Amino acid sequence: MGYTKSKDVGVEISLFDAEGNKIISRNLYGEGPNEHVSPLSGLAFTEDGNIWGKTPVEILLYDRKLNLVKKTRFSPLTTSTIYFPKKLTTLKNSVGENIIITTISDTFSFSFARDFESLGLIDGVNFKSGKSTRLIPALKIPIFSKMDISMKTMLSAIYTPSPDGKLLYVTTSFNDQITVFDSRTLEKKNHVTIDHESFDALESSKLYLSNLPQFKGRILSARNFALHAWDNGYIALEYLQDISLGIFEKRFAERKSYDTSLDPDYHRLILFKDGKQVSDDIPIPYGEIQMALPDNRLLIRLINPDEEEDFLRFGIFELK
Repeated sequence: MGYTKSKDVGVEISLFDAEGNKIISRNLYGEGPNEHVSPLSGLAFTEDGNIWGKTPVEILLYDRKLNLVKKTRFSPLTTSTIYFPKKLTTLKNSVGENIIITTISDTFSFSFARDFESLGLIDGVNFKSGKSTRLIPALKIPIFSKMDISMKTMLSAIYTPSPDGKLLYVTTSFNDQITVFDSRTLEKKNHVTIDHESFDALESSKLYLSNLPQFKGRILSARNFALHAWDNGYIALEYLQDISLGIFEKRFAERKSYDTSLDPDYHRLILFKDGKQVSDDIPIPYGEIQMALPDNRLLIRLINPDEEEDFLRFGIFELK
């Protein structure tokens, strides 16, 4: 399942078979009975193969033919702008009801926060009741004890469920730990310490936005970027390394839109197994990680640094 973006019809929900052939593709943005009234911000398969969809104000359930089964409207506890839909994460609560996480992973969405004491790091919606709820208070994450409120504009929640759905791995954009929660009770089970090779900001006793290296309002500090998990117990943190002012100035002069998040040279992976870090920084080959695949594999969008191509290429890589 994925998205097809067309200049004529906008963003479509698309289903493909194992060979990559398109089975069905439809734009369901509109005010009709089968449509969603706001742009999509997330999609995921349900356990029985149907389709979850999310907009800023609706949770939708479609069948495999993209017919609407049920729609639940909700009042978001926080808001964030998603310019292109991302993968949606769902959980089961302690009584087996579907909880759709509405905080999109790795999206800066806490600029409204007045303090961290009342901040819910991850929010969700109960699909049955339509009730929004805070799933994980920020103060359950140790890094907030040394984070100044000025960091809220650089703050994002980063999470991924385990493939069996029993655990939820959570970190933040500035963090030296991964916290592991039971996905049903959301009780903390343990944490994993991260040893980054290049993340100078975390060595400070207090994290202030004004202390981070910057260039024309752009932050040059490292930050955590994504979490990936496999069914054999391995998890991986993807993060962006620090970049020096001199190198950033040079690359910014070459391209005004330059950012380390778009530069594969500054993305690194760190592997963990059984609660311990088992690798140093691992360079990511050739491009951008899209998702984890079974058997320690990663789907990577391939980027040719020497040529701007008018098509997208993807490759599958295995971690050994």
